[in-house]
Amino acid sequence: MSARPWVSFRPAPAVAGRDANSEHAMRPSPTHPRIRRSLLCAVALAAVVGCGKNKAGSKAPGAAVDLEAKAAEAKKAARVGSLVELANQDLQNGRYVSAAKRAEEALAENPQSADAYAVLGAARWRAGDFAGSTEAFEKALEFDATNFGAIVGLGRNLQAAGKLEEAIEVQDRLLAKEKDQVDPMLRKLRSLYALVRPDEAIPLLDNIFKFLPADDPELPVVQAYAAFLRALEGKGKMLERTGEKGTTDAGIDARLGLKHGLAVVGGEPVRAVFLELREEAIVDPGLVKKLGLEKLGEVAMAGTDEKRDLVLLPKVAIGKVELANVPALVQPLGDYEPLLGEIPIILGRQAMHALGRITFDFRGRSLTVEPSSDAAPEGASEVPLLMLDMKVALAPAVPISIDGSDHRFFVYFGGVYQGTAAISKKHYLKSGHLPREIDDPEDPEAGLKMVYLDKVRVGDLELAGGGGLVLVNEPPDAMLGQVLGLAGFELGGYLNYAVLNDLRVTYDLPAGKAFVAR
Repeated sequence: MSARPWVSFRPAPAVAGRDANSEHAMRPSPTHPRIRRSLLCAVALAAVVGCGKNKAGSKAPGAAVDLEAKAAEAKKAARVGSLVELANQDLQNGRYVSAAKRAEEALAENPQSADAYAVLGAARWRAGDFAGSTEAFEKALEFDATNFGAIVGLGRNLQAAGKLEEAIEVQDRLLAKEKDQVDPMLRKLRSLYALVRPDEAIPLLDNIFKFLPADDPELPVVQAYAAFLRALEGKGKMLERTGEKGTTDAGIDARLGLKHGLAVVGGEPVRAVFLELREEAIVDPGLVKKLGLEKLGEVAMAGTDEKRDLVLLPKVAIGKVELANVPALVQPLGDYEPLLGEIPIILGRQAMHALGRITFDFRGRSLTVEPSSDAAPEGASEVPLLMLDMKVALAPAVPISIDGSDHRFFVYFGGVYQGTAAISKKHYLKSGHLPREIDDPEDPEAGLKMVYLDKVRVGDLELAGGGGLVLVNEPPDAMLGQVLGLAGFELGGYLNYAVLNDLRVTYDLPAGKAFVAR
């Protein structure tokens, strides 16, 4: 078994020199790079002392060459192990550029080092390089099919890209060998929660609670998942979809980032807000009472003392497409009434993933639901759509480029700033602009500099130029700071709802894709 990188993908308690959200080291095992390096040196020393002589005590032919080769191999393995260890330390301290460089140096020494590829994948993820991160993790698994860091990291990447089933399969590969490892269990649990599979998740939860420490920062989230899923045990299949295609009206509030359309819930027409930023559906107490829905349990919201009732919506219909058994938390939604003209329900990522492909034609004011597909709608430009996991929320992200630059970077998909896009200072400068262009921001406290963006490209679609903002602070703003701290992925700004208002936008969460068209 190869050495296990000091890479973990969940928050750790605060340690001197890093904050509570940094990636943290796991307990060193006998296969840890530092220990393995010592063992290799010991093996090399034993070879020098005890090998290379014949019965008469004289050196066998070629023995000196063999000893030199073994010593060189041991030194090389020690160098690679040292570089991997230093790269992990860099990751723990937030120095992802240095971590990537050290991992690449290790790979120059040993192009088949699974551990080096695993660390490189983690460093690229931190830099916002999704494709490069995924490629590195997959390469690690070519050389070590159960490499711990690569499996947990690739599982996270697959989940971000909507490949929830595949993420489960990857974690099972490791759990079949090391069934008591908490990190792959937690990664698998996130997929099962998004898919709402209580009967599969509950045995896994029971095992997680055996090994998760009482002071682990993940514990409140896992407890909330457990309360939600246990209440649904034995209630049948959740989010069961029927019907091929459904259509209804669509609306958007660019100021608040609300996408909505007409739905029918338990026979009652009601406006549905599609909010991929959260996992669960939400229903107002008034509708619960009107439909006579039974309380199944209570869920304590992670990080708060608040508890919410859990109910099961019998059917949610979008045109001719229906979802049966939609779990929903109960929460007053009256604040939405002045904006929408009525009290809505909210459909989160769980329901949106189950619905498949959802197209909002904001200009034509129509909404269409179809099965998920890899094929692009006619005339639409395709881009990757990531759902970045922030433990209690999600951040949708797509790649863009600006002003004719080849530099492409992920941004939050659906910002509420004014203008076409709001770009971080770092990525604005990487896109060919000069520092003097963003001197003297109009709002120094918020760090906002008004600029004119000549072009914004989303996939193959080039949007007309217009006003935009550069976020000159570090972090660029509170939300992007939270995404970096909780999901560990750097976003370079926002593509705003103000520009989406004139487009046809398709969210295909199971395919991990978005499609945009005029």
